[in-house]
Amino acid sequence: MSGENIQGRIISILDLLPNSERKIGQVILDNPSIVIEMTASELSTYAGTSPATVIRFCKRIDVQSFTQLKVRLSAEIEVPVHEGYSDITANESVDEIKKKLLGNAYQSMQETVALLNNQRVETIVDVLVAAPIIYVFGIGASYLVAENIAQKWNRIGKTVVCVQDSHVLVTILVSAPKEAVFFCISHSGETKEVLRLLDVAQKHQLKTIGLSQFGNNTLTNKAEYTLQTVRSNEAVLRSAATTSLHDQFIVVDVLFYAYASRNFDQTIEKIQESKAEVKKYEN
Repeated sequence: MSGENIQGRIISILDLLPNSERKIGQVILDNPSIVIEMTASELSTYAGTSPATVIRFCKRIDVQSFTQLKVRLSAEIEVPVHEGYSDITANESVDEIKKKLLGNAYQSMQETVALLNNQRVETIVDVLVAAPIIYVFGIGASYLVAENIAQKWNRIGKTVVCVQDSHVLVTILVSAPKEAVFFCISHSGETKEVLRLLDVAQKHQLKTIGLSQFGNNTLTNKAEYTLQTVRSNEAVLRSAATTSLHDQFIVVDVLFYAYASRNFDQTIEKIQESKAEVKKYEN
C-alpha cells in the first residue's frame, strides 16, 4: 500500500528497540538498496545478529515477513516517502505555520491510515456491534478523543459512556454487563490511570480496546484489541499534542465509518432523527 513509509516507521522507533534489533534497523536505513537484495540470513550476518532477530524486527514494525519488508522497501526506494516533521521556529510567518502544520498533519495521517490493519478494524467493529454498552476513557488530550467516540456512536444509537472521573468509572466497570467494552486511549500507552482501569475492566471480563502510538508499550501489550497511530516524533513545540490528535481522530473516523457502513440504512435514519430532534430542541 502506498504511503506506508517503512523507513519513517523504523526511524520513529529506532531508539526504543533492543540493541540487536536496532542494528537491523540501522542497516536497513543506511543501505536500503543493498538490503532488498539480501536474504534474512545475509542481513543478520551483515548486522552482526541472528536470522531470528530479523524476523522479530519485522514483527516489531508490523510487517509479517522479511520478504514483505523487502517488497515495501523496494517501492519506497523508487519513490522516497520519508519527509520528516517540521517544527515551528521563532517569528514564523502565519503562512509558513499553515504550510508546516498541514504538511505534518497530512504525513502523519497518511502513515497512520497505512498502519491500520484492515482485518483488525473489522474485528474491532464486530466487538463494538455486539457490545450492549461501551465505556471510553482518556486523560488530557486523549479525553477529547474519548468524548469524540461517545458523541459519534451515541448519535447512531449505540450507548457509549464517557466518564472523566476514574474513581467513578471503577465502580461502573465492576458492575458492567457481559460483553461490555472498555475503550481506552493513551498516546504513550503508559498512562497509569488508563492502565489501572484496563486491569479493572479485564478483571471483570469486559472486552478491552486500546488506542496508542506505534511500538511496544504497556497498553498495546495488555489490551485484548489494539489500534495504533504512527510515532511522528513530534517536534519540541508540542503544547497541544497536535499531530497525535489528528492521528487519533482519523483512526476513530475509520472505525466509525466501518461500523456505520455495516448497517447503513439504520445509521442514516438515526442521524436524521437526531438532527431533527436537535433542531426542534433549539427552536
